[in-house]
Amino acid sequence: MSAVQVSFEISPIFQRITTGLDPERARAEVTARIHAQGAAVPDDLIDEIAAEYQKVSTMLADTGVLYSGSCFGQFDGDWSMGSLTIGVQPLAYRDPEVAIAGMTKILAAEHGRHADVSALTLPCGQATLVIRQSPDLRLPAEFSDSGEDLPIDVAQLQAFIPVPPSSVPGAQTLVTVTFSTPSTDHWADYCELLVPLLNSIRFRPAREAELGAPSGAPAPEASPAPSLAGGPTAAFG
Repeated sequence: MSAVQVSFEISPIFQRITTGLDPERARAEVTARIHAQGAAVPDDLIDEIAAEYQKVSTMLADTGVLYSGSCFGQFDGDWSMGSLTIGVQPLAYRDPEVAIAGMTKILAAEHGRHADVSALTLPCGQATLVIRQSPDLRLPAEFSDSGEDLPIDVAQLQAFIPVPPSSVPGAQTLVTVTFSTPSTDHWADYCELLVPLLNSIRFRPAREAELGAPSGAPAPEASPAPSLAGGPTAAFG
């Protein structure tokens, strides 16, 4: 299997997540980011965001990913948050198109009517796209007024991309992009950020990068920052 270097451009509204944070340091980092925006956020909301941030930080330290970032801001005056992860893993395949057909069929059967699963052509190659809204996350009973666990809707987009041999001969690598947000009312706004990201992904042999071949280094700060304002409406899948 050939080593693959993945390049991509990420909107600067996403900030890279620090791995391995304990709860105290996670809250301090979240608070600093909020204050840097000059925002007045209630303590209970900061606690909620910090708890989720710390969970993700711990998970990343355990698993390792290419990139993980989070965003927190406002769309038309409403607070919103989301998380983005880009990872790689081995995948045995002869032809990316055959791999995509298989993944699309399997994921469509797995998610059923609860997700929109389709094949997608990106500049970097073929991908399987999964868009779903799930109440898998739950607010514990001790924090709810009803005294019962409450489901929390989470909208998620995942793109599964087998690296084409035309980009990296001998590649047996699957790149996965995952974006999740509990701010489901802002799904269309986030889609406007995710489409340029997916279109920016490129692959090349890692050896070329080591030898100083031009371009291709991950550039999460390279894109101009879009404002957190609503744009054209895009339907949730």
